[in-house]
Amino acid sequence: MFEQMRRASAPEGSIEAVNGRDHGSRNTVATGDSNVRLQREGDRFVVVADLPGFERDELDLRYDDRTLTIFGTHEVGDGESYRARSVEESVRIPATIEGESIEASYTNGVLEVSLPVADDSAEGYRIEIN
Repeated sequence: MFEQMRRASAPEGSIEAVNGRDHGSRNTVATGDSNVRLQREGDRFVVVADLPGFERDELDLRYDDRTLTIFGTHEVGDGESYRARSVEESVRIPATIEGESIEASYTNGVLEVSLPVADDSAEGYRIEIN
C-alpha cells in the first residue's frame, strides 16, 4: 500500500524505483523510510530526504564509489526520559559525480544534495551541509 501511495505522489512523467527496484523509466527514485528521492536535473542529480526533527550538526553525509550515504542521530533527554532516533540511507548514483562540487543544504527538515555529473572517476568526499 505504501508503494502505491509513493507512486501516486511521484511527479507526473517520472518513474519511481522503491527500495532499489525500478518500476519503469521515470527520473525519480525513492528509497527507505526517510522518503529519500533521487532525481536527474540536467547535468546533475539531486537527492532530497525528509528528515524532520534533526539538527544540521546531527547529520553526516558521505559520497564514495557512486554512493551517497546519509547518517543521522537525534537524541533528546530531560534527565528522566530519553529518546533517540537514527537514520542511515544510501543512494546509488547512476553516474560519475564531481565530488568536490557536491553541495548540500538542510532547511525545515528537508535535506537537499546536488551532485554534478563528471566525466572522470570520482573519489570519496565528505560533504558540508549549509
